[in-house]
Parts: sequence; C-alpha cells; structure tokens
Amino acid sequence: MIAGDATGAAAERWPYAADYDDPLLAYLYDLCESEVEDVALLRRLIARWRPAEDAPLRILEPFCGTGRILIPLLADGHKVAGIELAPAMLARAIAKASALGEEARRRAEWRVGDVLQGGWGSGYDLVILGGNCLYELPDARAQERCIALAAEALAPGGRLVVDNDDYRGGWESDPYPTSRVTMEGTDPAGVYGRATATWLGFDEATRALAIRREWLVRTPEGAEIRREYLAQKRPVSAGDVRRWLAAHGLRVLAVYGDRKGAPHAPGRSPRAIFWAEKTHGS
Repeated sequence: MIAGDATGAAAERWPYAADYDDPLLAYLYDLCESEVEDVALLRRLIARWRPAEDAPLRILEPFCGTGRILIPLLADGHKVAGIELAPAMLARAIAKASALGEEARRRAEWRVGDVLQGGWGSGYDLVILGGNCLYELPDARAQERCIALAAEALAPGGRLVVDNDDYRGGWESDPYPTSRVTMEGTDPAGVYGRATATWLGFDEATRALAIRREWLVRTPEGAEIRREYLAQKRPVSAGDVRRWLAAHGLRVLAVYGDRKGAPHAPGRSPRAIFWAEKTHGS
C-alpha cells in the first residue's frame, strides 16, 4: 500500500507522473521517443475514414508533448491543435511546425495548459489521446475526465483514438528493482541530463503507483543540479477505457492490440488502441 490517501490529497499534489518543463529534458525526450508506428496507424485510419479529397481534418491532441504525433499530421495538410502542460515541450513542437513553412504554421494552434482544467474547444473531427498519456495521470477519475472532455470537444460523428498499454497486473511487485533511468543524454552544448524513477509502492485497490522522480543536470564544467519529487501514476486496462467510452457517448468501432493494427486479443495483446466515434446528437 502507498502511505496516506493514494487518490485523495496525493492525487491533488501529483496530478502528473512527470515534470517535463526543462529544455534539456524536452531535448532528451525527443531523442528517446522516436516511435513512428502509431503515426502510421493513425494515417491509415484517417485514410479509410476520410478520402484524400475530403477537406482537411481539425485534429486536437491533448498531452501533445513535442509534437511527435501532431507534426506529421500537420505535414499531411490537416489543421492541428495541441495542448501541453510544459512550455519547454511545447516550444519544440512550435519550432517543428515553423520549420514546415508559413502555410503549415498557420494551420497549427498551440496552447500551454493543464488538460484536466478543460477548455479544449469544440467541433474537432479527431481527438488523439495517444502515447500512453493516460498512464501519466494519478487516478481513474482524472483518466475518465479526459475521455469526457474528448467527447465534449468532438463534433458529432467525430473520432477519438485512445492508445495505451493494456494493463493486466504485475505492478504490485516492484517493476523498478533499482532506480530506473528513463531518459539520459547530452545536448549539443555538452550539458548532460539523466532522469530516473524509483518504485515506492503500489495500492492494489486504487491501482496507483507511487514513484520518486529524480532529475540530474551536469554542465561541461562539472557543476550539478539535482531535483527530486514524488509522483503517482495509474495503469489503464482495456476494460477501463471501454467503460469510459460507453459512459460518454462514444461508440467503439475497432480495438487494436498493437500499433501495427493487429486485432486486440483480450489477455494477450500488449496494447489496447481504441478507434471510437461520437454518436450523432450525443
């Protein structure tokens, strides 16, 4: 058990499992997060749904990070909007959009903000909850709120993608036998950074994992800065997402078990990627 109230005051203190607002950490994030299969799957889903001659989609991605998913869709000609809590992460997304040229830059909208506070906007054709973003949240209440806000942001008939690992247990035993390095590297100026996570405990009733995060920065001259804080995150199952979608007027059209697009096999697939539709009038 996690000491104290895992999903009450603790969740208020730790709304996210990591703090990414550091230019060096954002740089390392871009180096570490280079997945492309989920973007390829999104492109296939869009192509099957909307022929190429249709008008560009209005696409929203909360938790957009440095734009790994949105920038390729912007390059495809769509209108994109991203919400990100960390200004350092969003700055990299904005720079990537600008590199595509003035016309593409005008099709992109970027906003620094806490997605849990709402204000996502409305009338979007597609909302993306990708990259295990729900795993960054401390409890089921916050995770379901993201589904509810996505439903509000979609136009009738719009689509939602929810892409997470499909949790099937195991976090009750220590998944980090020692401090686990989550990101590490050196930027072009020679500044070294290392992010680590240490398992502190798991509450089986609420499925909440408590973690100690540590961030080390070392300059070329050898000066060091260290930051440490507590975080909490909750793994998500396919059953969770299916219930939340149904509760908020979203019809499941397909569920994939990996980013190559294989059908989801309950109890066996590593991921649960939902492709859902906002029913008309909901």
